[in-house]
Amino acid sequence: MYPESFQIFNHCGFEVTFSAEQLGRTIELLQEHENRNFLHVEVVFVDEKRILDLNRQYLGHDYVTDIITFAYHEESSFPVEGTLFCCAPQIRRQSEEYGSTYETEVLRVVIHGLLHLIGYNDHTVNQKREMTSLEDKYIKLHQDS
Repeated sequence: MYPESFQIFNHCGFEVTFSAEQLGRTIELLQEHENRNFLHVEVVFVDEKRILDLNRQYLGHDYVTDIITFAYHEESSFPVEGTLFCCAPQIRRQSEEYGSTYETEVLRVVIHGLLHLIGYNDHTVNQKREMTSLEDKYIKLHQDS
């Protein structure tokens, strides 16, 4: 079951090959396996300047990241709502660094953001390990479906 509303925006002028259908399928997998319902999700692809501005304004970080996730629901409440700001050029660099395809790295970053929306964190080594394991699981499930 797809969420009620999900959208993808490309505000960076950088080619992004991630479709609304892929987003819907990814959300569907997380809903099924994590037992959470999604009401509204936006994925916004931005450039380095925009992600840096968001990092500075909201997180106090003075560096480029691949994603910033904003949840609009109470942490333990249903349904899940939020916006994922994804830095397309940074994701491209990471795909080259990790020896992954750009499409797979976009999928990984989106899954990472969705996991944050449902309450997972990556502040500790164990939390990072858990999130990476879940990202791998959902990439495989997505590619197998």
